Amino acid sequence: MKTRITALISALLCLFFVSCRKTDPSWEINVNAPLLKSTMGLGNILPDSLLEVNNDHSLSLIYKYPFYNFSLDSLLDLPDTLSHKYLPPLAGFVIHAGQTFLNLTENSNLGIHNAQISRVDFRKGMLALEVFSSFTEAIIVTYDIPSASINGAPFHATELIPAATPGSVLHFEKFYDISGYSLDLRGPAGLSSNILTNTTTATLHPAGGNYTLDSLDEFRFNVRFKDISLQYAKGFFGSENFSFGPDTTSIDIFDKITAGTFDFESIKLHLNVENGFGVDAQVIFNNITSINSKTGHSVSLDAPVIGQSINISRATETGNPGEPVNPSAYNIILDNSNVLDLIENIPDMISYKVQVESNPLGNISCGNDFFYYGNYLNAALDMEIPLSLIANDLTLTDTVDFDLGENSGSIISGTLSLLADNGFPFSAQIQLYTLDSTNHITDSLLFLDLISPPPMNAYYMVTHPRRSVLQIPLPENKISLLYQTRKMLIVARFNTIGAGHYVKIYDHYKLDLKLTGNFNYLIKT
Repeated sequence: MKTRITALISALLCLFFVSCRKTDPSWEINVNAPLLKSTMGLGNILPDSLLEVNNDHSLSLIYKYPFYNFSLDSLLDLPDTLSHKYLPPLAGFVIHAGQTFLNLTENSNLGIHNAQISRVDFRKGMLALEVFSSFTEAIIVTYDIPSASINGAPFHATELIPAATPGSVLHFEKFYDISGYSLDLRGPAGLSSNILTNTTTATLHPAGGNYTLDSLDEFRFNVRFKDISLQYAKGFFGSENFSFGPDTTSIDIFDKITAGTFDFESIKLHLNVENGFGVDAQVIFNNITSINSKTGHSVSLDAPVIGQSINISRATETGNPGEPVNPSAYNIILDNSNVLDLIENIPDMISYKVQVESNPLGNISCGNDFFYYGNYLNAALDMEIPLSLIANDLTLTDTVDFDLGENSGSIISGTLSLLADNGFPFSAQIQLYTLDSTNHITDSLLFLDLISPPPMNAYYMVTHPRRSVLQIPLPENKISLLYQTRKMLIVARFNTIGAGHYVKIYDHYKLDLKLTGNFNYLIKT
């Protein structure tokens, strides 16, 4: 923009100086130059990815809003600590080099709350082995979980614990990747649940010397999970009540609308619940509320489903490793509700409160509840909104680059002209805000005249765009500010025409804007 205006002024100066002879030391010239261009289409109103073109080229907004996800962590919480062993102080007891002084096999009950788990497969995670030792001789420690295996090989770890310095306690820690391991929790007889079979041995290093214990000696051995996630779990996951919320999540489909309202002719809204767990459930949606944080206005869903128990059947296993789960799905139609009020609130947040009861009838699967990674109990609002609407001061914005160029002379007057080719079935008022290099508003320019609506046929469809030319006289102080402007914020306020009739929005509708400046320069020679 800078080079275009500067070159234009320079060319006019050359023309004047070559063709004219005057004794007056200054010249006045008029320069008419384009300043900015902008096209405002449906992408300025709604995300393009959510718009669907119908057979008649009208548009619909298709949006799936997953507002609630019930995860396995709510049902199954594995304990962190798997094993905790220590050697009691035996003052005067002598351990000989090469002697095993700790050899313990345990069938530990993991104490998983309200659940009876027979198997878990680890998607990822670590097993942390931790030793605290005051022995001044090296120790060999082994740890085995015969019921945890990968590719048929059970988990086994052997570590050399260095000797501690006299009067101190050595801390040794090592992490083992257990991704892909399968852990059988049915116990030695294969008839129990939550049972971890593990063996720990500690042997004084055979190459060292004998060691005599005193009352202050310490030897502790811990094993714990770290950062685990499960690929699969099986058992009885328990009968338990869970309450979630009130909680809020963000919704972004109306982010580009900064003010105003709209009325939709119709909205299809479904509440979809999908259960990917092998667990029966009962769900109660106590509240679903749309929140417009800009206005502070909230609208709660008024529908028969609110406060009512919904029985959700368990998913089934397919036996197909690629798609192992066939979820159960429930589609609840919310058309018989205040759905129009809910969406016309132009929400940017959804608030909800949900109750879930797992296995309300108890262990009817006989320990065959299951979980596969990536499958959860989800609740989502599915919206289909045909863009047939009435707009009331619907406000859209667009930011464009602006550069008036170098001040080659003194602008003593000027006029801004806005050429608008309007293909929307709206009238529009345009206001420009000048922005500095940090995007702060420095001034505003309001076009008092409206952009005229285009002609429409009997079906309220635009037949062709209509051009409007709007002008603003610029006093000298406004012009000087333009030289400091690096961007302009365009604010358009739309109102539908057609005496309160709903108008459809088609895929080719757009508003083209071009701003030009007619400046009167005073050039001093």
